[in-house]
Amino acid sequence: MTFNQDLLSENIEELIALKGLFKNQIDTNEYQEWEKKLDGTIDYIFTNNHQNYELLFIQINTLTLELREIWMNYVQNITNKHLKSPPLHIIKNLPQSNKIDFSYERNIQPDFLENKISLYREVPSNWEISNVLCSSGMTAISTIMQSYFAMYKPSLNKKLVISTWRDYFETRVLTDLYRNELIEITNYPTQEEFFDVIEHTDLFFIELVRYNWDLEVFDLNEFLEILSNSTPDRLRILILDTTLSGNHHQLEKILSYLQYFPNIIIIQVHSILKLDQQGLEFSNGGAISVYTLKDNVAIPSAEAFAGYLRQVRTILGAGLSYQEIALLDNEFVFNKNKYSDYCNLIYENNKLMAETIHTNGIFKKVVYPSLFSEVDWAKSPFVVFHLREDNLDNHGLLLGVLSYEVKKRKINFYHGSSFGFRDSRYEVIIPNTSENKGLFKIAMGIRKGIDLLNIIELMQEISDYKDFSELKASYPTVNAIRFDIK
Repeated sequence: MTFNQDLLSENIEELIALKGLFKNQIDTNEYQEWEKKLDGTIDYIFTNNHQNYELLFIQINTLTLELREIWMNYVQNITNKHLKSPPLHIIKNLPQSNKIDFSYERNIQPDFLENKISLYREVPSNWEISNVLCSSGMTAISTIMQSYFAMYKPSLNKKLVISTWRDYFETRVLTDLYRNELIEITNYPTQEEFFDVIEHTDLFFIELVRYNWDLEVFDLNEFLEILSNSTPDRLRILILDTTLSGNHHQLEKILSYLQYFPNIIIIQVHSILKLDQQGLEFSNGGAISVYTLKDNVAIPSAEAFAGYLRQVRTILGAGLSYQEIALLDNEFVFNKNKYSDYCNLIYENNKLMAETIHTNGIFKKVVYPSLFSEVDWAKSPFVVFHLREDNLDNHGLLLGVLSYEVKKRKINFYHGSSFGFRDSRYEVIIPNTSENKGLFKIAMGIRKGIDLLNIIELMQEISDYKDFSELKASYPTVNAIRFDIK
């Protein structure tokens, strides 16, 4: 592929945006030296029509990780001064002129961060919102569940009926832990079956895009129509995991639709590690946003419900640490515009990857929500590839070939988990070892320009192989990656 200097303009924009993340927030010699190095890199791109592009991307990645390290060192210099159970009435500082007080770290209350979450939510005036931060997305879900079980107090005469439409494996394991003779938890394989039980369900748990091999898109319109016409004779809880949906979470739509459905508490939960931190991964965390209609005294208010969640969080030790709170105390975390821009770049790049890979060779199917749905929430921060010959040996060969080509071409494309990064990753997930099948996933990052085109070109070439025998014959010296299955 032939490149020209114009293709680097988007990478220059990435560097300028990176520089702006901590503008006027860090005043150390280390940060000033980093700024000089970044400015020098930008000047070099402008003034040199060079072909050594791989060194440029190494430098971009180096600058990114150096910035992360500078911020973490800066924060640690503040938080390391205090014990986990510091003396009372001693001021505990935070980076952005905020202060926080706690008697021991397990009961720390990140009020200013929880208030900040409301700034990137669009909440109609007739709804109330209250936010709670936990140590991870899974901890947030667990805290919600345990809290509501204690509130509901299920019995043989008053069983709690939970209907879920989700497939994230950790959520599945978590709900399995809670299922018993008093708590009926059913995950429905089809939306039709899920819709059929709306009338009799007390608590709904929904992923707008189901985290499975087909990234199924939930028919939110149909669900809201059926729910709003069901009998509002008791309290209902609607939990939405919007981790994959990012800024396309549809809460405004949901709140507007259900404003005349009185007895409902709506809870939005998502991991803040993935898309909220500009790919810098300062801290794990899970955000809970509770919504209730104002002036409805028949059900707990959002603030009352969230207050109980905070009590349970303290008991479980499920909150953020002092250092994690300090790391999130910057101007871009929970900033609506920066969050939306970052999400949109991730979604655009993954959509482009999905649209440019054909399914006439080793890939039987390429899955991305917007390829088969036109709704606004048909988004995902990764693409799923179905192998035509799906077995772990072929998955291992594919990983081996990718590893070989990435090193050969000097591409920033990494073998690793999760999503929401600045650069891109690939991995194989093995949901069930007994089936000898895997799920190949690519999570495109925000980077555009040459790096993006290099990755797409590589995947296009691999997709051209008609089968895995041909792929193996073309790479006789490449060893397949072996999976450590226990």
